[in-house]
Amino acid sequence: MKNSIFFLVLFLGTLLISKFLPWWTIAPIAGVLAYSIKAKPAAGFFISLVAVFLAWLISIYIIDNGTVASLMGKLFQVSAFITPLVAALLGGLLTGIFGLSGALLAPKKKTWINA
Repeated sequence: MKNSIFFLVLFLGTLLISKFLPWWTIAPIAGVLAYSIKAKPAAGFFISLVAVFLAWLISIYIIDNGTVASLMGKLFQVSAFITPLVAALLGGLLTGIFGLSGALLAPKKKTWINA
């Protein structure tokens, strides 16, 4: 349940925040969210990666009407289909690393072994 909420908050937050703040601001937010819900490291990485990857793809293809995709394709002289995938993957990887960091920094439950 907490992973679903983590995904939805990050996904919707990415769509909203990307309109007003620089592109990199979602990465620290992913770290703080992963820290606050005490996500497992793998979940912190993959949920952050997938949420931002999908949000950026939707943003580039649907919200921007493909304008960004065609401009990036002309700039880098590659297919306009590939550039949004690469951009979304890079954003997802950056956010995934921050989500992993936040999950690893979260305090673990105390047990009789590490008390």
